[in-house]
This record gives sequence, C-alpha cells and structure tokens, in this order.
Amino acid sequence: MIQLNNTIAPPEATLIKLAEYQSEIDEKPTFKLRSAEGKAKFSSRNKKGNNVFDEVKKSLTAMCSGTRRCVYCEDSVGDEVEHIFPKDLYPEKVFRWDNYVYACGNCNGPKNNKFAVFRADTGLFQTVNPAPGQPTQQPPAGAPALITPREEDPLDFCMLDLAGTFKFVIIAAANTTAWQKSDDTYNTVLRLNHEEREFLRQAREEAYGDYKARLTEYVQWRDAGTPPPRLQKMITQLQKKNHPTVWKEMQRYHRRGILRPVDVDLDSLFTQAPEALTW
Repeated sequence: MIQLNNTIAPPEATLIKLAEYQSEIDEKPTFKLRSAEGKAKFSSRNKKGNNVFDEVKKSLTAMCSGTRRCVYCEDSVGDEVEHIFPKDLYPEKVFRWDNYVYACGNCNGPKNNKFAVFRADTGLFQTVNPAPGQPTQQPPAGAPALITPREEDPLDFCMLDLAGTFKFVIIAAANTTAWQKSDDTYNTVLRLNHEEREFLRQAREEAYGDYKARLTEYVQWRDAGTPPPRLQKMITQLQKKNHPTVWKEMQRYHRRGILRPVDVDLDSLFTQAPEALTW
C-alpha cells in the first residue's frame, strides 16, 4: 500500500453532483434507512455510462500508482470503486469523493465491512463491523483504525522486509495507536502478510528482482551514452511497475544506510545513479 496523490479531484460539476446524490441519503430519518438507501443508490449509479462515475473513475485512475494498480495489494488492476469507510456502516460517506480509492476485487471483497475506530469518547480501539448474522448498527464516532492512503503514508507505519521474507513489519512500538493501526490494516483487514495471500509475498519478491534488473540496465545504458529520451522512457516504465512499495523501500533502505548488508550490488547501483532516488 502506497500513499496517493490526494490533490487530484474530479471536475467541480462532478463533485456537486456527488453532493446531490449524498443529500438523498442524508435526508432519510434513520441509520437503517440511510444504510439501505446508500447501498441501493450506489449500486444503481456506479455503472459505466453514468457521467458522474465515469469522471470519478478517471480521477481515481490518475491517483493510482503506475498503471491503475489496486491501492491495497499493488498487484492487481484496480477495477472497483472502494469505500475506505464502508458504505453500510457510514452511509453519510457513500457519495463522498474523499472516501473513494481504486481497489481490486481480491482486496475489496474480503475487506467488505471490516472496520475499526479509536472511539472519540474513550480513545479505545473498537471493531465496528457487525458479527456474522447480526444487523448493521451505527458505529460510534471515532478516527479510523485503517491506514488511509489518501491522507497517510503507509510507510510511516511499516517497513517491507527486503532481507528475505518480503513481509510488512510494524515499526511502531507495541500497543501504541500507530501499532494498532498497522496491525489492523496489514494483518486483520487487508491480510497482506497472511499465508492465504502468499502470492502477494512472492510477487513482492519478484518485483524486487525486476526493479534491480531495470536499474542495472539503466546504469549500463546511461554510461554507454544513451540519449536522454530513451533513458526517460526506461524511467517511466519502471515507475509504472506493480508493487511500487518495493521500489520505495529499496530507496529508503539505501538512504538509511541499511541496504548494503541486504544487497551490496543494489546499494552500489544507487550510489552510481543517485538520480534514481528521486524516481
């Protein structure tokens, strides 16, 4: 998961229309009715040919890293408009632009209504999704426990272990708010480290080798006098690859001086091509 460019937005006319859609839900008198209305209205309007959501999807595509990758796993194509705050639990955010990201079905489906907050009244962590078979209840006010990539940098909470496991390691002190957010996001809601998603760990490891190979090729071609337009094309292709967090971590390891014990050859490549630290 990587931080998104939150300055991107649809045209003003689209935002106004989204607000109109939202007002239809907000006017319902009870949480139960608002929740049901939100689900029904979103399902009927989030379709190809609806100009509002065509524009929403264009903007979400522009926010994505590379070629429209899922914001959560960075592996699959983002093809579903995902609500950060689940629409069943937060009908007041069903048509809020700032509640949308692009995700894949493999992440969006299992995430579903899994959500937790730090209660506004007590500050305590509380899961708010209903138990199986139980009706949805209005959650208490509070800040989301899920790391929100539109507003936060996930790399402030975890580091990717490039030394062998290619799993995300929580870097916050145990039992702090930051630790709880990291554990909830990576291990409970998205399960990015879980054995059932072993293919993601393998894909991150493969991406590491591919990024390294591309950087090696770039250095060779640059030193051979390749024209700048061709070098820029190589850089652009690298920036469009899946698993951009792997690349960001390769850069971070080098900047912190901890890459050499992991991969001396890669560390040397960044030393030879310091410009790569800005890509």
